Amino acid sequence: MSPHLSEQDLRRYHDRQLSPGEILALDDHLENCRSCEAEIRALEESQQAPQRIIAGLQKETDLESAHLLYREMADYVDNRASEIDREIIDSHLEFCRSCRVEIQELAALKTRLDRLPQAQYSSVQAPATARRWAGWWQLPAIRIPALAAVVLVVLMAGFLFMRYRRQPEVAQSQPGPRDTPAEIIRTNPPSAVPSAPVESSASVVADLIDDGRHVTLDSDDKLAGFESASTQRQSEIASVLKNGQVRTPSFLSDLRGRSGKLMGAGSAPYGLLNPLATAVESRTPAFHWRAVEGAQSYELTIYDSDSKKVVSSGQLAETSWTASTPLERGRTYSWQVRVNKNGAEVLMPPPAAAEAKFRVIDQSSLQEIQLARRSQPNSHLMLGIVYAEAGLLDESEREFQRLLAANPESPIAHSLLREVKSLRR
Repeated sequence: MSPHLSEQDLRRYHDRQLSPGEILALDDHLENCRSCEAEIRALEESQQAPQRIIAGLQKETDLESAHLLYREMADYVDNRASEIDREIIDSHLEFCRSCRVEIQELAALKTRLDRLPQAQYSSVQAPATARRWAGWWQLPAIRIPALAAVVLVVLMAGFLFMRYRRQPEVAQSQPGPRDTPAEIIRTNPPSAVPSAPVESSASVVADLIDDGRHVTLDSDDKLAGFESASTQRQSEIASVLKNGQVRTPSFLSDLRGRSGKLMGAGSAPYGLLNPLATAVESRTPAFHWRAVEGAQSYELTIYDSDSKKVVSSGQLAETSWTASTPLERGRTYSWQVRVNKNGAEVLMPPPAAAEAKFRVIDQSSLQEIQLARRSQPNSHLMLGIVYAEAGLLDESEREFQRLLAANPESPIAHSLLREVKSLRR
């Protein structure tokens, strides 16, 4: 067959004068020849236009006389027809026995031909070698495994390259048993060959069990166990392990005060428990105090740094209360409990004692805490340090107690817990 279809071939194809084998052969040509395909479609459209107009005017019972074109049958059998065209063809096949039989024969022939080598079923000139390879490569059963094999080979080659690329350098840098120092220097000058690794003589300064892993610091300030943490955070942890001290905010000294006594109560402490001389995370903190013997009711009042009342609890029968109004972040507050006892009023803390102060942490400290909880949720060392930096002494003390429980013989764990407790004094 010529490179392009003749006008006679196009007419025979359109007028359904070809055998099923010739149809499939021409379909193979049309699939790779845009020029012939365009001529076929132009011919079909030019002759289908009046037929479609007439078919639109016919009744549904007259549609049986309009048969499918060979091109439509071929696209249907080869699964190249669009979803809309397939629906139209399926509807036509329901009532057109002639087209249904032709499609069945065409599909059966295609199945038989697919089982034979390509050179045996084609009645036209065999395609060029490049086209044969292109058609072979388009088969999913060949293309997908081949691509997977190529990717696997590339990954294996990269892995082997990364694993063994330094072996020649190491072999060159190691002197042989008979080499003299002069020969070693002459063969491997310092500027050309990397020096052999020198074994570190650093000693271990701290070794803790934290979150089921070892956290160590050597005398060269090299920290191990927190590789996923930021460089700044690793530096802070190394400093804490080296010095046995945590960094705390300056406002703690303003919150700290001397302990007070209940008026007329002798040596008994005045009874406020927490929060005292510490920071709190929540904007609605919980308050606790000791019960006073003979007390009929309690009333807690929160004041700002200018001694202005912010919120009051009203009359309470219990010895705890949670703030009903959110407090501002980064602000310092004080609180006082008025005790109604036999018609008399008792203040906690009393006027002779220092104010009971606390501070709500700012947004920046809150974000640091939330980041530590997400990245190291079970690290008592990390959380204890972060809580202390924010001024959350209760939380920091709790984490360092858990760290000491896991490391009862560790001087560092003892030192950190003592350090946080000393901030209460």
